[in-house]
Amino acid sequence: MDWLIEIDRHLTLWLNSWHTGFADCFYYLFTATTTWIPLYLVLAWMFFKQQGGRGLVTIITICLLIGAADLISSSVFKPLFERPRPSHDDVMQWMVHLVNGRRGGMFGFVSSHAANTFALATFLTLVVRHAGLSFSLFIWAILNSYSRVYNGMHFVGDIICGAILGIILARIAYEFYLRSVYHFFVIPHHNKRTLKSGLGRMFGDSAPSCVAAAVWYTILLLVIISLLMLKWNGVAN
Repeated sequence: MDWLIEIDRHLTLWLNSWHTGFADCFYYLFTATTTWIPLYLVLAWMFFKQQGGRGLVTIITICLLIGAADLISSSVFKPLFERPRPSHDDVMQWMVHLVNGRRGGMFGFVSSHAANTFALATFLTLVVRHAGLSFSLFIWAILNSYSRVYNGMHFVGDIICGAILGIILARIAYEFYLRSVYHFFVIPHHNKRTLKSGLGRMFGDSAPSCVAAAVWYTILLLVIISLLMLKWNGVAN
């Protein structure tokens, strides 16, 4: 196990070392929950637009999924394993690059950010079945997870295990969703294959494309803001 921990430390340091002034701004903003409120609002719009009032069922399922991912990662795994974050690790805390001096809480295994984002990306991939949306959301989840390593808040192992936890929970939530959804939506022949394809067709193409666009436009906006902040700091100095 010691050799695995050493590999994790070296890989984390390597990925954490790619720091620049631009990346400091970009990933600091990227990892903030409030940055992605517009994305969540567009998601809610998609559910209500394509599913009407019944879209509330899907939204509630997603909220319960994210709540479970956050609760299990933060209140079960972290106190159970008590693995310090790189910013608190005896070996790593003097070597890791911290953005704006933020160290986070004491323990980091597993990453709640990774669990939450991969849970959402996986669940929506299974429900909506739109390639562009799935690609965009998994890029979002990967960048969100990497931002935690870049900011010195998590080891790579925290991210990988958090992502696995999120994917597993999303799969479980999806199975429960399939077993309950036909009570709320009119989909003929309630066998699993027809139900899956019927759910996917319900969303069409335009609404999921709008959600995917929200991901990329937000990333573009973060790039612009980061460049402006970098330029402003350069002028100020």
